[in-house]
Amino acid sequence: MMRFSRYLVLSLSFLFLSVGLSLSVNSGHMLDRFELIADKNSPFLSFKGYFDPAQFPHIKITRGNSQTESTVILPNTFINNILLTEREITSFKVDGILEKMTLKEKITKTENGGIDFHVTLTISSKEKHLLVLDPEKSDSRHLTFALQKPKKKVIITGSAEGTQIALTLEAKLEPSVISKREAILLHPVTALMSYRHFDQINVAVLNASPKLGAAQRLAVMLDRRQKKILEKRMGMKLKIVNISSVREQTILAKTKIYFHANLLKAALILAEVLPGEQVLEPVPLSRNSKLATDIEIYVGKNFE
Repeated sequence: MMRFSRYLVLSLSFLFLSVGLSLSVNSGHMLDRFELIADKNSPFLSFKGYFDPAQFPHIKITRGNSQTESTVILPNTFINNILLTEREITSFKVDGILEKMTLKEKITKTENGGIDFHVTLTISSKEKHLLVLDPEKSDSRHLTFALQKPKKKVIITGSAEGTQIALTLEAKLEPSVISKREAILLHPVTALMSYRHFDQINVAVLNASPKLGAAQRLAVMLDRRQKKILEKRMGMKLKIVNISSVREQTILAKTKIYFHANLLKAALILAEVLPGEQVLEPVPLSRNSKLATDIEIYVGKNFE
């Protein structure tokens, strides 16, 4: 009898959902339950229920009151009150990433007689994170978010001004003051020549660290472990053409990457896979004509 009553209430819930949807839109979401999927690099918070993938682009994710809090607004969404009864969940594992999650359902009637309904999720974690909708793991029965760690910072050093700008790899580069050299590159002919598509990028790895064999170990990491991933992201082949040590035996605290103006994207992709914080610097004008390789990596003391 209890089972029959439960199914009856559940059926009525779907009936009310259908009525609400018919008054406003033709589709929406229903949250039944959730699951925290542990992963070393990026844990996943997955909701199960009934979802309309066409509505996924309308989901809004914003930073909460701190870097450990995210707010998610799910438009056209109901909560299944039978299967998901709690509105504030704190019963996460002690060694897990999440601390608390709250769910707020809001249903209002619009001026034109329709129904506006949405759910707001507030997710608090124990460390800094970026909450991202994972379209590959989301479908009509699953809505999955990845809890990603913030990407490490790289430092781009402008050799002319001697200034340093810290930015995350996902940040957009803001336009800077155009130098005389950059003004020349803006000419259509020189731009086509300079920013032409490369089939192969030649990389030199030089040891600027007191650790013997550091350049060799970094080169092996790039050439064997990361090569396919890097080539796919860059859209060109990667070739290590030189492995040696700096002549001046200059010891660098951080690994430094020298790049040509038209290879900033490739340099950023390289920096992303290297351990530790990187320093990116355009090739100085005095060395630009002498540099036979496309990118030079000077392995610093922070490379493990």
